[in-house]
Amino acid sequence: MRFTSWLAGGLIALSCPLAAAPPEEAVGESAFGALDGFLAVSPLESGSMVLGMVGFFGQPEPDQWLILTSSSATPGALRESIFARGRLLGERRISPLPGQDLPHLPIARATLKIDSASAFRVVEDLAHRQKRTFDAAHFQLRVRDLGAEPVWMLNLLNRARVSVGVVYLSATTGAVLRETWVGPAPVLDETRISAR
Repeated sequence: MRFTSWLAGGLIALSCPLAAAPPEEAVGESAFGALDGFLAVSPLESGSMVLGMVGFFGQPEPDQWLILTSSSATPGALRESIFARGRLLGERRISPLPGQDLPHLPIARATLKIDSASAFRVVEDLAHRQKRTFDAAHFQLRVRDLGAEPVWMLNLLNRARVSVGVVYLSATTGAVLRETWVGPAPVLDETRISAR
């Protein structure tokens, strides 16, 4: 269950023995529901903070979330937890490796307004306008810069589980901050429009 990278700038695989369910088996859970449930069953130590969340194969939401928190008892150490359907499935303490891009700035729960399903819908509408299609999304929630708002990053996957694009949006306002698409937009064949 090690966060080898937090999807910074693109999807990097995580080694996790409790792997996310494939999209056809997933039962989605909202990020805010998971975060609030996690904090209820596993309260943070005094001085500890939530630093980030990731979820995989959302359609529109992942079936489980990986939550990263700081540890005030052990400076420099982090706690990574797997949470789903009201239950803490596993956790351990880790120490970041040199060069590892783990979240380090706290997420204030009060600043979170755009939940995972809403973020998925925003990206779905954007993809439709861009004439792009995707089957599922990997989610990441973190604060990138001190004083900045929390940001969703959705890595969009086709049916072959290959990334077709990455979209960043504000978890406070829902505004799209940046989008990157793989390859040119498909060209519609005007001669193949079917009559209804």
